[in-house]
Amino acid sequence: MTRKRTVLFVMALGFLAISSPVVAHHGTAGVYDYTHRITTKATVTEYIWHNPHVQIYFTVKNDKGEEQTWGVETVSPGNALANGWTKNSFKAGDQLLVSFVPAKGDRTFGTCTQFVFVADGKRLGGSGRCGMGAEAVDMNTLPVKPGYTAVEVKMPKDDRTRPESEQEK
Repeated sequence: MTRKRTVLFVMALGFLAISSPVVAHHGTAGVYDYTHRITTKATVTEYIWHNPHVQIYFTVKNDKGEEQTWGVETVSPGNALANGWTKNSFKAGDQLLVSFVPAKGDRTFGTCTQFVFVADGKRLGGSGRCGMGAEAVDMNTLPVKPGYTAVEVKMPKDDRTRPESEQEK
């Protein structure tokens, strides 16, 4: 009986060792520059509604007037639905005010995004609080990334009057 228990214990331990990477999630600290933000006008070019994260691509202008295409990673489609987003929330050509934390280096990608539609003032995205726990950052207090200071726009204050189902925490 003891041998049978030992075999079962070893098998269970092996299963746990193999399955633990499956439940792991990736971190963002090494990818994104949580010391700066970009807040500017943008035009949506592409909206990708797929797992593991919804992605939105848009064009912006930098301080030199050069047009650039940036992308941002948001939440999963399931979490997006829970926050009032749909497959049709963004369309190519939509004019936005956008604020996000850029990737490190010269990569034109970001996260922790807030969107305000210019046409109707509708707001999507988080409150600007990025990360979890002690490492969480209030993006709204970060300085603007050099090269994007002349194009900075003022985001309207988020009064959180949206229905609870559309508010991201």
